[in-house]
Amino acid sequence: MKAIWIRRSFLGNLRKVVRETDFSKGERVAVKVHFGEYGNLTHVRPQIVNAVVEELLRKGVRPFLFDTPTLYPGSRDTPKKYLETARRHGFTEETMGCPIVISDEGVEVKGKKYLDVVEVAKPICEADGLFVLSHFKGHPDAGFGGCIKNIGMGCVTKETKRKMHEGPRPRIIGECSGCGECVEVCKTGAISLRGGKVHIDYSRCFGCCACVEACPNGILESSGSLRTLLSEVAAVVLERFEKAFFVNVLFDITERCDCFPIGGLDAGRIICPNLGMIASRNVVVADKAALDLVRKTVGDVFRKTNFVDPDEQIRSAVEFGLGPEDYELEVLD
Repeated sequence: MKAIWIRRSFLGNLRKVVRETDFSKGERVAVKVHFGEYGNLTHVRPQIVNAVVEELLRKGVRPFLFDTPTLYPGSRDTPKKYLETARRHGFTEETMGCPIVISDEGVEVKGKKYLDVVEVAKPICEADGLFVLSHFKGHPDAGFGGCIKNIGMGCVTKETKRKMHEGPRPRIIGECSGCGECVEVCKTGAISLRGGKVHIDYSRCFGCCACVEACPNGILESSGSLRTLLSEVAAVVLERFEKAFFVNVLFDITERCDCFPIGGLDAGRIICPNLGMIASRNVVVADKAALDLVRKTVGDVFRKTNFVDPDEQIRSAVEFGLGPEDYELEVLD
């Protein structure tokens, strides 16, 4: 399986890669993109999205830009608010050259392991092909956000998003020693020690399960982490498509995702130099090659920043049959 590293001449080489995709004339292709929470400065730039759209149009494809509203309150929690946020960030039908669709209407599809039912967004179910265009960056729950997460969280309804966040919440299954390791890694303050024992405030917990990994005594567990659930949902979505393509944009690689600012926090500092783009016909290869490039450049920065195992997404995706970890790297300069 091949990963294409667009190392220079970014827009020109991206256009070349899009021209070589196997989408056919007349097909309706969903371009899955994240338009950024209002105030975010590091989401995929409109010029990059427009280059993809223009090349798809030249192929005779009928593209539309797509995302779903957020579960949490903010500037994207309804289709109307999200469309306005997209406009303020430079994404309109006029500037992009194709429709922009935000929808929370879903179609029930059987899950694979942890989720009984996945509500896949109806416009995704009705598309002939899928082009996933993702900003590669850190993520407090997932470790990193790339194409797997863009699909797993962005192609489903609020109801499925709620299940994904609530399902992985940690449970106490043993006798706590009071070491406090879990308290140190909890990013929301949901975990504290009371009487020298761990206490979890589930109203503040969003299921990252960093505490489960941090506990030296193994007294915390979860039924499938968010990383695993993202891969499961991505598998449910992608099995609907014979034609799909994946691009990770490795510019402005921040600590946190494009869903910030939230609660007074922004997306955080830049943790890696710009590395170009990674493209592939396989979602696992696209994410694994991007992750490898970041590690080669700055080390295991996502693990150090977010206290969760970023490889869990990759391993789970392989287990769900989404692709291999091995790849051949082709460089475009």
